[in-house]
Amino acid sequence: MKHKTIRVLTAMAAVGAITLTLAGCGQKNGGATSEGEQVLVYRSIWSKEEPQAKILQTALDDFAKAEDVKVEVEFLGRTGGDALNTEIAAGKGPDMFDAGSDNLPAWRAQNLALTLDDVLKMEIPGEGKTVGETYPESVLKAASDKDGLGFMPHTAISTAVWFDAAKHPDLASNPPKSWDEFIAYLDSAKASGRVPICQDGTVPFYNVYWFSSALLNANGAGSLLALQQKAEAWDDPEVKEAAERVAQLAAGDYFQPNFMATKYPAAQNDWIQGKCDLNINGTWLASEVAPATPEGAKISSFQLPVGGKQSVEVGSLGLAVNAKGKHPDVAKKFLAFFAQEKYQGLISSEAKNIPARGDVDAPEALKTAQTAIADAKAVHLTYDTAAGNKSWWNDLFLPLDDQLLSGKISAADFLAQGKDKTAQFLAAQ
Repeated sequence: MKHKTIRVLTAMAAVGAITLTLAGCGQKNGGATSEGEQVLVYRSIWSKEEPQAKILQTALDDFAKAEDVKVEVEFLGRTGGDALNTEIAAGKGPDMFDAGSDNLPAWRAQNLALTLDDVLKMEIPGEGKTVGETYPESVLKAASDKDGLGFMPHTAISTAVWFDAAKHPDLASNPPKSWDEFIAYLDSAKASGRVPICQDGTVPFYNVYWFSSALLNANGAGSLLALQQKAEAWDDPEVKEAAERVAQLAAGDYFQPNFMATKYPAAQNDWIQGKCDLNINGTWLASEVAPATPEGAKISSFQLPVGGKQSVEVGSLGLAVNAKGKHPDVAKKFLAFFAQEKYQGLISSEAKNIPARGDVDAPEALKTAQTAIADAKAVHLTYDTAAGNKSWWNDLFLPLDDQLLSGKISAADFLAQGKDKTAQFLAAQ
């Protein structure tokens, strides 16, 4: 499977694997190279040829000139190593590093990421407004914990149900607003001879979007994570309802034939080429299918409609400041500098992602997702952070979910096995 940028970063963050080996490049502690010279050291998991790296490099070059700061940057890519936490703990790490919503708890648990609430009060150069005034509360919440803002977001990510509005203008003007309406749409599509949903079934963390969205969108943060923390949570009525909804999808024959054997990216490419109506996926989907997208297609999305809290998944990618770094104030100044509209605009136009700033438009294909994020009354993180426990997530939960979505087990079997296996898992800890 060829992993793409944002999807890989999300998956890596989910298991706490965004770590780097710091290569020597002058001063590696963010210290001064000569009397009075300010230095900002940044080590990145982006590869230098990626749009995000180019955007950051442009901003860093501009910052160096504007603030007379010596910037040392190295774009190491995802194979950069695993020494960043060790380096920071020893007081030898960079001033600034990449972070995401899912790996924030790990950084905070080790006291390695500085709280950045004061950055929100800083003025964005040349704009006459503070950083905090330009970011949606939901995006900042995705980058925060009980101690405050843990990193400064530059990109917002989410999950949604995607469709081509050019082929299905009815979905654009009147998306389903309840589970019953959603099922009615699927039945109508099937009755018309269309395949309702394309699913890359060999990707377990895509398959689980159906259950996780059904549970979390209705019941909010903590409802999925609870399944990992206590076996009794599998008895909760809302868990049963979510499982029964996934079982309904499996029984309804709504997916393409042999979908559980379909290898990425076949299903999502078939979707954008009109071989089915819908695909559930992350906000990186539009950029991934761009090479296969026919002229005139208008990618759009809606949230899986399950009622309840109508919680929206909101994750963030951004920049953290080393709690033991030499020049945290320089790093914070850069975060306010990078919050400028012109750089956030590049996140949209060049990286094809949702800018963290709420007043900068996302690409056309992501505008409905951006609106859902900005307007969310309740939010939850990607997979409710449950993917952080790799043993439970990969070895227990995802295989069980695959059996539910494929129709190999019933909702009742899913719940019973989940409870029993989780009890055994917890007892072994």
